[in-house]
Amino acid sequence: MEFLMPILDNQETFIDEWHECYVSDSKITGFICTFQLSNKKHHFYGLNDIENLLLVAKKKKKDVYLSLNAFEYGSRTAQSLRQIRNIGVDIDCYKLNISVTEAIEEVKKLIFAARIPNPNLLIHSGRGIQLIYSISGGASPKMAFLSQYITTQFISELKHIGADTSGTDVTRVFRLPYSVNSKNNKQVTVDLWRSLEYSLQELYSYCTPLEQRRKPSKKQKGTLVTLPSKVGLKNLYSLNTARKSDLELLVTLRHGDIEKRNVLTYIYAYTVALILKNKEATIEFARQLDSRFIDPQKVKKLVETAGNAYDDAMIFFEEFKKRDFTMWYKTADGIKRPMKNVTIIEELEVTQEEMQQLTTIINADVKYQRKVEKRREQGIQEREQYIKEQYNKTDDKLFKLQELLEENPKRKKTELARLLGISRVHLYRLLKQI
Repeated sequence: MEFLMPILDNQETFIDEWHECYVSDSKITGFICTFQLSNKKHHFYGLNDIENLLLVAKKKKKDVYLSLNAFEYGSRTAQSLRQIRNIGVDIDCYKLNISVTEAIEEVKKLIFAARIPNPNLLIHSGRGIQLIYSISGGASPKMAFLSQYITTQFISELKHIGADTSGTDVTRVFRLPYSVNSKNNKQVTVDLWRSLEYSLQELYSYCTPLEQRRKPSKKQKGTLVTLPSKVGLKNLYSLNTARKSDLELLVTLRHGDIEKRNVLTYIYAYTVALILKNKEATIEFARQLDSRFIDPQKVKKLVETAGNAYDDAMIFFEEFKKRDFTMWYKTADGIKRPMKNVTIIEELEVTQEEMQQLTTIINADVKYQRKVEKRREQGIQEREQYIKEQYNKTDDKLFKLQELLEENPKRKKTELARLLGISRVHLYRLLKQI
């Protein structure tokens, strides 16, 4: 499985208005949606609903959010993702006592230094800022792991000005332009910084390559960016990007009441380390997660746990790379591999109810349940219904066979099979039943 992603000038697309990052003639698969905090309601918008979306924005309602990506109508879950349209970074600079002006200046410095790309939109969210990178034509849901990888890498570059380390999920919503932030009654405004949209591979070129640990030099426009062809490597990042979101969601579901804080910190830091491959950034991500606990850990203990997790993750990654990105299961080598889901569930005592809201930290029962639900949604009947229909079909053939034999008991077997539209073998089975 190889991902070869060319950057071609003749595929360039541009935006003239902010809403074209979310829905346009080149982004028509699925529906974006707004979410209003006061009533917890979603409203979905397709290409023909742009005017309605703009009308909602003009109403200046309080605490209205807009999805970065597109989903099936009526659902905003990772399973219903239809198209990746934007990559977004939420910067809560006020939490670090950094002004919006200072945060913007730092963003400009990072852009000038080629540490991050220039965002298409900069949203003034009321107390902080949000960066939006618009993906030309949208990207397939199969590339969700890459969009989350890119987002995490960008966040690591912006963490020192308050980038939200938990804001990587594909279901994420950002404040709707021109709505109002109720926390300070400021209107959300938006600036267009770059009209040329990005390809997913252009954004990836600013990241540490999936198969490497060191930061690469900036790719030149017009070159080819090749993602590693090894399925094992893709699966590793798919697992860890989803696992990172699940662990963050678990803290939310438990309202920060975490009993095994040290265990969760280790698992989370190990997971993040494989995405960032940067020790300082890994510790910062772990620190932000710890700040959401009701009873945060001592800094020294947190740093030690996250640092050990990072070291273990890098030892694994180097061996994984030597083995051509193929997982191995020998346990006597002393290398700590990524935990299995069943181990995480046991260690963190994840309940069946919690698993219903998670993506990848689930047991076999929940996995099977989702598979059955998906098959039902696709119109595949339950086994009992299928068997019943097969019996009905057999009874129907038997009835027709009896009619044919009553009309002419001397009909040849070949003719009977032809008239019934069945094989001779099937015919003999029916004759035995008669």
